[in-house]
Amino acid sequence: MKGKKGKQGASVRRFVFLALALFSLSGLLHAAGPNLEYFWLALLIPIAIIAISYMASYAFNTPSLRAILQDEMLQIFATGAIALTLVGTQAVVDEYVTATLQASGATGTTITSSMDAAAAKIAELEGKASGILLNMQEATDMLGTEASRGVYCNFMGTGFSLTNCGPLNAYRGSMTAAAFTTTVALSDTYAQDFLLSLARTYAFSIIIPLGLILRCFKASRMAGGALIAIGFGFYTVYPVVILATDNLLHGNQATAPMPQNSAIPLVGTCDPKEPKVENARADFVSYGEQLTSYSLIYGISYQMLVRILFLSILNLIITLGFIRAFARMIGSEIDVSSLARIS
Repeated sequence: MKGKKGKQGASVRRFVFLALALFSLSGLLHAAGPNLEYFWLALLIPIAIIAISYMASYAFNTPSLRAILQDEMLQIFATGAIALTLVGTQAVVDEYVTATLQASGATGTTITSSMDAAAAKIAELEGKASGILLNMQEATDMLGTEASRGVYCNFMGTGFSLTNCGPLNAYRGSMTAAAFTTTVALSDTYAQDFLLSLARTYAFSIIIPLGLILRCFKASRMAGGALIAIGFGFYTVYPVVILATDNLLHGNQATAPMPQNSAIPLVGTCDPKEPKVENARADFVSYGEQLTSYSLIYGISYQMLVRILFLSILNLIITLGFIRAFARMIGSEIDVSSLARIS
């Protein structure tokens, strides 16, 4: 009888110790930053549920329930350790990224986290895509205006037209296709900015705290691990991957300039009254050579196809791969193959 009471007393002391430890841990999480204000609630709610259930097990004399609750309390403690690891990792990543960018002179004092740096990078790419698209629109409008010029002559009842400027319309199809690709790249930057905005707003305030709550209980442990991995992946890993891949491919523009800022040339004024076909053909060929120059094609293709479209797909695939691996580490399983195909 005394041995049984001793075991019960040890269980109670162990339960109280774990509860106090998690209370202290929740205070550290609450003080860690403005985005972590719900972390302590995510740990206090399961503790309260377990405590009430533990007292009920004595009221209804169900010792088997107490054994289950002790195991669940250990899981709550492990979840608290995971929460503290996430907070510490995020703090280290933000400090390292901010220090690196400030040391390289690539950012100002407004960048205080990896999320801010990634958002600034996406805004930079968005500005480049918008500028190229506006340049294409201006070139296409002027091209259409000049190509529509013509002369109609009537001599003794016989009419004929001179369309020396009409062949310029041949370039409008390629310009339209390039503008469509640029529009897709611009939309892609909007999508990346939207993902970053969602992660900034909901990852450490709703998704991860909800995952912490669900992971504390056996019935919802896998769902909780999946939410934690998704929230941490898109808030911490996704911005770092955006910065890492772009810097790996693009480097520092100041030290390694790329032929990326060449403006699309505007067509000159076309004279529809030009009597010599050779002159009109020479103007047509000259403008075509300007449009197909290597520096112009390389710059636009590099910016739109490689730096924006290709890297966005690569960044998402890397992030989804991390989410799957991290979810498996904390006791969950996510099938990201379909999401990777969508990316």
